[in-house]
Amino acid sequence: MKKTAILLLATFIATVGINAQNTRFGVNAGVSIANYNAKFEGESENGNSKIGITVGVVSDISLGDHFSLQPGLNFVQKGTKDEETFGGITEKVSLTTNHLEIPVNFLYNTNSGNGNFFIGAGPSFAFAMSGKWKYDDGTSEFDESVSFGDGDEDDLKGFDFGANILAGYTLSNGLTFSVNYNAGISNLYPGGDSDASLRSNYFGIKVGWLFKKAGKK
Repeated sequence: MKKTAILLLATFIATVGINAQNTRFGVNAGVSIANYNAKFEGESENGNSKIGITVGVVSDISLGDHFSLQPGLNFVQKGTKDEETFGGITEKVSLTTNHLEIPVNFLYNTNSGNGNFFIGAGPSFAFAMSGKWKYDDGTSEFDESVSFGDGDEDDLKGFDFGANILAGYTLSNGLTFSVNYNAGISNLYPGGDSDASLRSNYFGIKVGWLFKKAGKK
């Protein structure tokens, strides 16, 4: 799957070069509202959503009057948090993971009036960069780095394949507002335990800018 993602990225870079006159480039930034959904022997054990940041770049490749292909490269924070009280002691645990994500979205564009409403969907390929556990019981606190891999001693798998849907609006000057939802498909528990699963998900709220097509003023 990693090789597929790298091949896709290389293909899109080449496509952008060939279709430069039909391509707009953009930048964006916003917040991610993320969680991890866990299941143990058929029972769900989910934490609370955690807010992070997301920043990225996109290329919007025109495929006609109303369709475009929009690959991107994003930094996305995912995570979860939980709080439980035992015997009068409140324990707080949080997980933050940082990812490099490659979404590949197929968009429908209205191109009406002075702006453009768009909606789309596509796959995403996320690669873990780093992560941290944090623990606090009111009297002591500590943090620990997340170990990514597929071994018995690892915390999470490092590669996450997902599905993405998005919608937004671009003003005539290129200012863009968008929201997206990303659902992880990969089981992130190391070792392939069939009785346990862990999948990521997040909502993204972004503001961005799409620059004019090459050769246009």
